[in-house]
Amino acid sequence: MSRAALILNRPFTVTLPTTGQHTNYPGYGNRDYAKYTQSKQVQFPFDVFNSTKSKYILKNTWIDIPVNQLQETFIMPVWIDEGNYTVLFRSFTENAPSDFTYQTAANTNWQNHVAVNTIDVNVIGRLYDFRITDIHDFDWETVFRKHKGSREHSGNVYWVGDRDIDGNLVGNRNLEGNRVSNATPLQLPIRPGSHPNPGYRNVTVKTGYAFKFDFKTSGNMFGANDKVRIVPSFSFVKKDGSGRIPVDLYYHDYTRKKYFVKIGSKDDVSRQTVKLDDRTRFVPKQEIIDAANYAYDNYGGQGLLRVQFVEKYLREAKKETLSGYNSQLMLTYPLRTFIGPKINSTAVSMQRTNASIQKWYGEYYLPPALYAVEAGTNIAEYGRTHGGLKDKSPIFLRDGYIVVNFNIETIRNNDTRNPYLRYYRLPGQQTPLDNQWQMEGFQNRQVDRYGNVHNLRDGDVIFYHADLSYRDDFKSTVPH
Repeated sequence: MSRAALILNRPFTVTLPTTGQHTNYPGYGNRDYAKYTQSKQVQFPFDVFNSTKSKYILKNTWIDIPVNQLQETFIMPVWIDEGNYTVLFRSFTENAPSDFTYQTAANTNWQNHVAVNTIDVNVIGRLYDFRITDIHDFDWETVFRKHKGSREHSGNVYWVGDRDIDGNLVGNRNLEGNRVSNATPLQLPIRPGSHPNPGYRNVTVKTGYAFKFDFKTSGNMFGANDKVRIVPSFSFVKKDGSGRIPVDLYYHDYTRKKYFVKIGSKDDVSRQTVKLDDRTRFVPKQEIIDAANYAYDNYGGQGLLRVQFVEKYLREAKKETLSGYNSQLMLTYPLRTFIGPKINSTAVSMQRTNASIQKWYGEYYLPPALYAVEAGTNIAEYGRTHGGLKDKSPIFLRDGYIVVNFNIETIRNNDTRNPYLRYYRLPGQQTPLDNQWQMEGFQNRQVDRYGNVHNLRDGDVIFYHADLSYRDDFKSTVPH
């Protein structure tokens, strides 16, 4: 069954026409029946705001719409539960008695004085506001810190584009999401030319260095088994922006004495972790406390008093939490906070409204000293026929960049086979209908400071140097 989509925290419009097909009796037929209509009403099975948010209307309330008014706009509160609903409509004839009877669509039977109708709708949340908030590479320290050696964040962050969740132009925004007038647009992906210092125009990020990111969801993503899956994919592009091809990536796992380990293979067990309460992440402590209290009330207190549980939660937030592996991240509730409005009323609890908008924190890095080959290349066969594999073997792609692309999707109640929301539509897929990555202003064609054109794909987040590693920052400079 087809359902109209209603988006949380956005306006929606209902239409109640008085024009339509009635019986074919003289004076009836297809025409406007406004002058014979006493009143029109709509009823929602969920709470709504009026169009100016000046009135909060409880669910199952019949709302009067002026007879001569074709449409009315309402706003969906962000804390309404996602799911399928049915909206009711009815129109009364001018001579309708108090004990009226009704008929669907039109009261073609003269004994019925009320025409009723229904529309099935689907209330859904959103996945939005992805941004990179920090890069560990020393070349980027002064971008994300007030000065070298500082612990204070500069406020600079890189957003998907220059538009907000609803596609409104907002330009550059800082860490708090407020507009700022930086001369250089701070937009994704991180690539050559993204650094605001003109002296770093050919600089991007060296492998081995992590970048921090966060994003938001709205809706019912507040359960203990709700999570966000991020699947990275990799491409190689030449330094002039041309020749983009998908690649397989290999690295050496010296700890396990495994060499040329392919990312995504069974030997690729390198862990990705996140420390939520990190001094370089700047998560407000109250966000973590709110998440702890929600967990205590909804997931179980582990036999602890509330104050003990919250203290333990805060301690755990200072530790590294497993977030996945090189080939897939899975952000779980310890890496989630709540930032929804704190409204307390008889209709809804403050905890529920606060939990209606979720913020997720992640971190990712590519292993140092990567070896990139065109996807599908059999490197074992190459080594067999070329006298072995060496770090400088010509099969490896070096003179360019490795592009990391994120497919971001939400998982409800551990249902990993059926992702719920996706940031943008994948090739061959029919959903989502709206491309949030594009709505936020992502530019698929970008020009660097050398004039090179980069043709980008939805989900591209960062370029790594294919020929530079964090180890290059620590090589000895003492002459021999």
